[in-house]
Amino acid sequence: MTADYVVIGGGSAGAVVASRLAEDRDVSVLLVEAGGSGRHPLLMLPGAMTFIKDWSRHAWLYSTEPDPSRYGRVDTWKRGRSLGGSSSINGLIWARGLPRDFDSWAALGATGWAWDDVRPAFMKAEQALGFDASERGQRGPMWVEEFRSPHPLSLALLESFGKAGFPVVPDINRAQGAAAAITQTNQRGGLRQSTETAYLRRPLPGLRILERTRAQRLTLVDGRAVGAELRRDDGSELRVAANREVIVCAGAIESPALLMRSGIGPADALRSIGIVPVVDSPEVGMNMQDHPDLYVEYAVSRPTYSDAGKWYRLPSSGLQFLLRRGGPATSPGTHVFAYGSSHGRLDDPDLLFFTGPFGQIVDGAFTGKQWVYSVTPSICRPYSRGRVWLSDRSASVAPRIQPNLLGDERDLALIVDAIGMVDGIVRRPPFADDLTGRLRPKEGVALSDRDSLAAFARSAVATCHHSCGTCRMGSDGNAVVDPSLRVRGVANLRVADASVFPQITSGNLNAPAIMVGERAAEMIRSA
Repeated sequence: MTADYVVIGGGSAGAVVASRLAEDRDVSVLLVEAGGSGRHPLLMLPGAMTFIKDWSRHAWLYSTEPDPSRYGRVDTWKRGRSLGGSSSINGLIWARGLPRDFDSWAALGATGWAWDDVRPAFMKAEQALGFDASERGQRGPMWVEEFRSPHPLSLALLESFGKAGFPVVPDINRAQGAAAAITQTNQRGGLRQSTETAYLRRPLPGLRILERTRAQRLTLVDGRAVGAELRRDDGSELRVAANREVIVCAGAIESPALLMRSGIGPADALRSIGIVPVVDSPEVGMNMQDHPDLYVEYAVSRPTYSDAGKWYRLPSSGLQFLLRRGGPATSPGTHVFAYGSSHGRLDDPDLLFFTGPFGQIVDGAFTGKQWVYSVTPSICRPYSRGRVWLSDRSASVAPRIQPNLLGDERDLALIVDAIGMVDGIVRRPPFADDLTGRLRPKEGVALSDRDSLAAFARSAVATCHHSCGTCRMGSDGNAVVDPSLRVRGVANLRVADASVFPQITSGNLNAPAIMVGERAAEMIRSA
């Protein structure tokens, strides 16, 4: 099987790359996806995701190594395993990030990736009709809208953010600094829009998609990528050839793993598991970043979505969806999205806040007597770095992951600061009018006791499922890919997904990953 371009991974970036390349009717594109379609009814309806029984059909379920920065905690990392990738299972948040994020990329050696360079790609991807057309895309595939039915407590909390000094803005994706707003989502008519539904479900005669097929390794000949070795779920194997390029878009875990299985990575580590090094690239799998995620939970006096999955709530939720395409069934992962500053300079935010009328309720099962609202602080650009590596040459053995989410003490200090900020926000009216107590950390924990809060944070912080950076882009010789996304040391091979981020962006990663896909396709078509 031969195509001009072989794209490995049909997720947030890969679906974009394959779709855009296939717009050229003289080009053939083969898209290889380890999963199947992401259009499962329970995935399309955001609030129904809790009813998914067999997540392994739709997601990679990675078990991490014990994290020494969090008392040895082991997490399950869920990443999309279907067309649309993690855009098929995520919280539906559309967050470009801050302009300074991309200016930092350029300063770190990703020449040509400053804000002014990437802004057109964001606009090309968006169909954000309710926003300023001079700043937001109007004709792109990805439908972007302000969440239509925020919970009343979310609207109250937005006011409380304002009273705490956060500028309340109409468009969080135009924010330059600290700001708060109703979140923007990838929903249309209350249903999820992934990169599968937005980019791949249209006539593309030159595109062929292989579902339930996984890349085992790349085929490299005389320093060039010429194809890949694949295995289907039924156990059959095949080889595919690329006349022009191979583009790896398998995500922050699988992209470095595929490179390493193909002999591209830290040479000594590859030899130790029986892989012959082709390119000694010591940073493959390094530089992994994520947003540390911590639920601060409050008891409130009015009903929230704490029990939205209970049988007695289903008729009401279904009726709200049918009548106005709203309610719990359409709830994204965040209702109010905010940027904040631990140091008081509003033009230089370093904290993120995700909020919603739900919680983890870690102190016991929901009994119907306790309504929960959560404010989840995180860090815009954390300092901690983790890594991904292989312990076996076989693709059937999962990569090993060390999150190291709080490995840098500066991140722990920021999270502790953020917990105090959250408490100050929720205790302002009008949200405070419905506040009945703090559940997590418990009311008895003094917010002035930084040691106790630090211990709580180490035990409670988890992944925000925003892994990136493991195939770092840069101009230096140690970068895995150059600013044109070409893998150093191998011709006709690029990586295009969140793994190339030099530094994590301030917010959810779906929009920046799609932007990378748009820019990758432009670079390839103009090569």
